[in-house]
Amino acid sequence: MEPLRDQPIIIKYYTDPYCTWCWGSEPILIHIKESFADQVGIVFKMGGLVEDINSFYDAKNDISGLDQVAPHWLEASARHGMPVDVEVFKDIKDEMTSTFPANIAYKAAELQNPKLAEKYLRRLREGAATERLPIHREKTQIDIAESVGLDADRFSAALKSGQAQEAFEADLHEARSQGISGFPTFIVENQRGDRLPIHGYRAFNYFVNVFKQMSPVDLLIQHPTDISAFVAKYGHVATAEVAEVFNQSQVDAFAALKDLENDGLVKMVPLGNGEFWEPK
Repeated sequence: MEPLRDQPIIIKYYTDPYCTWCWGSEPILIHIKESFADQVGIVFKMGGLVEDINSFYDAKNDISGLDQVAPHWLEASARHGMPVDVEVFKDIKDEMTSTFPANIAYKAAELQNPKLAEKYLRRLREGAATERLPIHREKTQIDIAESVGLDADRFSAALKSGQAQEAFEADLHEARSQGISGFPTFIVENQRGDRLPIHGYRAFNYFVNVFKQMSPVDLLIQHPTDISAFVAKYGHVATAEVAEVFNQSQVDAFAALKDLENDGLVKMVPLGNGEFWEPK
């Protein structure tokens, strides 16, 4: 087992860049970061959602084949609130057979710079979910790597040498050895080594209760109040993320963001079946 870091709580997050319920968990993860800061650490593990789409079957959601993923994404989006653009599946239907290449690309980023790798994973999710980007393609992976500040040559070398694939296979083995095959899956650990698995999408307050039960110290919870500063900090956030972090309904969050747009502080970027907000 990996040594725990200095934080009272560590989350090992088993995920996949293409997983729509992981995409839907982005507001929850940002809420955790904003509320607990350095008290809670997050370690990303690539779980490999689909090795071969031609033999893939998700019994829980009764999905088999790429053509059935789009309706699932739309249904999930209606529930978790994060935008999606399912037209991407028309673009990639004849070439995308596995989510593994995107998982391997994340590991190439992580091998170079773990902090930038987190930004890279976010861009992979955004690209696949809302920008119709073929994140299974190496060129797209390299372009995204450059966009977050990674060295493209080092990134490409990690892919070509097999080093990134080896790192992914280690994550995959770790997940499978624990019986993890559905995502998101979170393993919450404390400094004593106690572990609690959390399977599937969960609300913020669920995590808060788990943290309080497991933390060896009292955790301080912060409550952000400045939406424009939040947008400036992250640079590209969905209405659902603002609603989650500031404990608002999506209707109220949208109205607050429109007010900020009218004041010249943010701008709206429609994508897919929703919208994002960026500093103006």
